[in-house]
Amino acid sequence: MKNLRLFLLLAIPLFSITLQAQDEVSIEELKEQKAEIQSEINEKTAEVNTLKSSASALQKQIDILGGWQFGFGGTVGFAFNNNKRWAASPNPDAKSSSLGLNLSGYANNIKEKSMWRNSGILTKQWQDIDLDDSEDDGLFDNGTVDLLNLSSLYGYRFSPKFAASAMGELNTSLGNFLSPGTADLGAGATWTPNNNLVVIVHPLNYHFSFSGFDNVENQAALGAKLRAEYNKKFTIVGNEMLFTSTFTSFLPYGDQTIEAMTPEGEVFDASMSEFSWINNIAFNLWKGIGVGVGWGLRKAEFENQDMQSFFSLGLNYAF
Repeated sequence: MKNLRLFLLLAIPLFSITLQAQDEVSIEELKEQKAEIQSEINEKTAEVNTLKSSASALQKQIDILGGWQFGFGGTVGFAFNNNKRWAASPNPDAKSSSLGLNLSGYANNIKEKSMWRNSGILTKQWQDIDLDDSEDDGLFDNGTVDLLNLSSLYGYRFSPKFAASAMGELNTSLGNFLSPGTADLGAGATWTPNNNLVVIVHPLNYHFSFSGFDNVENQAALGAKLRAEYNKKFTIVGNEMLFTSTFTSFLPYGDQTIEAMTPEGEVFDASMSEFSWINNIAFNLWKGIGVGVGWGLRKAEFENQDMQSFFSLGLNYAF
């Protein structure tokens, strides 16, 4: 009996040590198997990425040869407030409303040896405030921002990045169409360094300026036209953001001035040089719905001696 107890006391620790050694060997084997599988995953992932790149390159060629490509998007912002005999309010009977639209679109047809790019930008904002209970003009009778820019560019492509081109551009508003406004017809070259940026340089450009005043004549001048369009999609915290920016300008040759008029009715000599810079950011949160920001700057002395600007923030829907 004593011998049996002694055997058990010696055998149990030895058996435990043996099991532990077997477990350690099994874990190492499992780690090796996992490493082999991970290596295979990495190889397959690299193959998939290569195939995706090839498919993307083929799709670009299909798009070039497939005809027209269209795109449209914008920002919409709306607010409405209404007080009815609210005694604690500084204006017990007051209501206000505002609506802002920033819309942009394009229609492009790019071939191996030719291109035709068309784009449009529309910005409209309205705001109405009524501090009493009387009838007012309504929201759409009180516009605050009105901008319309249309352009059509045609070119012969010497290479994927360079082309000889001609362009027509219209810069005005919907409510006061060409009163004031500008129109351009010119020729030169277009540089497309990548799919996101288009730079247009037309040293031969005829510029028309429409005054919008009865006593001020419309004018025209020869000069250089510069236009740049940038579109880029980003991914931030898993959500898509689209940034678009358009810069367009005209510089007359020589010291050319035209007659312009101040809001007080005073006539003065103004430069025909001008530029506009319009930007829009659309941040997608859910199924195309998100937040949009739009802002712009314009310097056109014959329209206004001061810098013009606008800013908008609101809901966004990307089509």
